[in-house]
Amino acid sequence: MQQTQTQFIKEKVQEGKSVTVEWEPLAPAGPCVAFHAACIIRGSLFIHGGVTEKDSKLPSSGLHKLDLKTCQWTELRAPGSPTLSHHTAVPLEERYIILIGGWNGRVRTPEVHVYDVKENQWVHVTTVGFPDGAGLSSHTASCLSSGDILVIGREGSLRTQRRHGNVYLLSGKISSGKFCYTEYSSAVSSRSGHSASFVGSKLCIIGGRSDNLLEVMQGFKSPPESTCKVMSALAEAVKAKCFRSLTKMPCGRKNHSAVSGSGVLFIHGGETFDGRIREPVGQMMLLAFTPLTQFYDLGISRLGRAGHVCCHTEDAIVMHGGLSGKSSVHGDAYQLFVHT
Repeated sequence: MQQTQTQFIKEKVQEGKSVTVEWEPLAPAGPCVAFHAACIIRGSLFIHGGVTEKDSKLPSSGLHKLDLKTCQWTELRAPGSPTLSHHTAVPLEERYIILIGGWNGRVRTPEVHVYDVKENQWVHVTTVGFPDGAGLSSHTASCLSSGDILVIGREGSLRTQRRHGNVYLLSGKISSGKFCYTEYSSAVSSRSGHSASFVGSKLCIIGGRSDNLLEVMQGFKSPPESTCKVMSALAEAVKAKCFRSLTKMPCGRKNHSAVSGSGVLFIHGGETFDGRIREPVGQMMLLAFTPLTQFYDLGISRLGRAGHVCCHTEDAIVMHGGLSGKSSVHGDAYQLFVHT
């Protein structure tokens, strides 16, 4: 989708040209939701659930697909779709969507739900091992090379809504019909509404609390890094010093989006912890670890969003939905472009 454009950017970066980054429209008229779950399978963006109004306690069960070649939305109707928001989605075997946790309209749940993209049906599985009286919401799920899923974030008493720093490994197979949680660690800082992305062997946890914006976990073996031409162009721009490095750590934030590739991490939007009542921001940043751990300023996007989703393919970085302003919920999709 962006191969020619990205190669052009790399050539201009090598020539020392200035670089700007911005979201541009990809597909309008999609489902208007925030705090939904998303993943990409076979060149399509799948989104599930979410809320249609700010602060709503009534999540959706909707499942939609955006074909990234035709830019057309399709609603997928299959019996058994769970009603969820503030959950996560990971792809499996380029066929299954694994939904983990979330708010079901009554409680925060740790349950796992599986959708078969090929057969357009929900597959029944059971979930065991999570502490009684606890659930998950506004957490993260990261795939490991072992096939296990690392779950980090908010869990605790459903009654008191306490936050804990626990980390769990979720293991299971579709064929067995069973998924099991195993407590891994309680050493990670308590977070909610954060992001977790692998940059090489480092798992970078961003935001979800007012302090300690960045936390790095190591010791995990991540899957092979997926390629993305746009992420590669951003990494080239960092090497060429096209972006201004931040002299101090950015303030804390939550409900932002983040994607990684080519040794860098792209961060967009969210709600900041800066002591003021603010609308979702459009700030864009890049985190790199070479030669030093450093945040870079990519500018302020006109799209201030929170509770949105962001995924990447080999050719593009795509964003959908989320909140803006005081209470607007969006359904349009955008694609990130790098310009000289």
